[in-house]
Amino acid sequence: MLKELDLSGCKTGGEIEGLTEEFESLEFLDFSNSNITTLKTFPKLPNLRKLDFSGNRLSKGLENLKECTNLKHLIISNNRIREMDVLEPLKSLEHLTHLEVGLDSFEAPLARDQPELRMKIFELLPSLQYLDQTDIDGNEEDEDDEGILNGKILDDVSDGDDELEDEEGEEDEEDDEDSEEEEEEVGNNLSTLYTGNGVLQEDDDEDEDYNEDASDDEEEEDEDPEPEQSTRGKKRKLDDRPV
Repeated sequence: MLKELDLSGCKTGGEIEGLTEEFESLEFLDFSNSNITTLKTFPKLPNLRKLDFSGNRLSKGLENLKECTNLKHLIISNNRIREMDVLEPLKSLEHLTHLEVGLDSFEAPLARDQPELRMKIFELLPSLQYLDQTDIDGNEEDEDDEGILNGKILDDVSDGDDELEDEEGEEDEEDDEDSEEEEEEVGNNLSTLYTGNGVLQEDDDEDEDYNEDASDDEEEEDEDPEPEQSTRGKKRKLDDRPV
């Protein structure tokens, strides 16, 4: 199953085309710098963890991401998002921990008072840990933290592979057991046909019949010479008579 898809730099007509719910296994999707203006056709991707829409022309429509229930990292910087209200639909994303929106792009006075704007966004999104790569106290995001996010995805993928390998191993063991049972059954069936010396029972019966017939023939052959001897004796006696 496809886990990652990089469509960055793909010049669209403003809408997302060709991406359907058949790609529901996606965990990372990059649509940066693709001239996107609307998310109306964005599909339901429940397994998506990281989504990059930076460098497009989005100004609203984030409600179309509500079906991405496992989304953790959303990048929408360098778009046309100017108002705080545009971020309201993101409240439904309970697992969203990383958001990159580009606070400088907001309209005044929000853009001038960034600390207040930051606090409002953190209040709006309780699960959020990092906004524009800094936490609520202004501390920059650690590379390890980002690594944890990506590593989590990789771990999930590898765990899925391990489960598949375990399942395949169990299936192989079951197949081996079935094969052994079949071989044992075949062996038992064969043992009913074979004697201890490995010769078919029917062949033994035929050999016994053959031996009996042969012994009878030998007995008959042994009985035949005696009459011949007696005949020769009679002829000899006739020859000995005086002329």
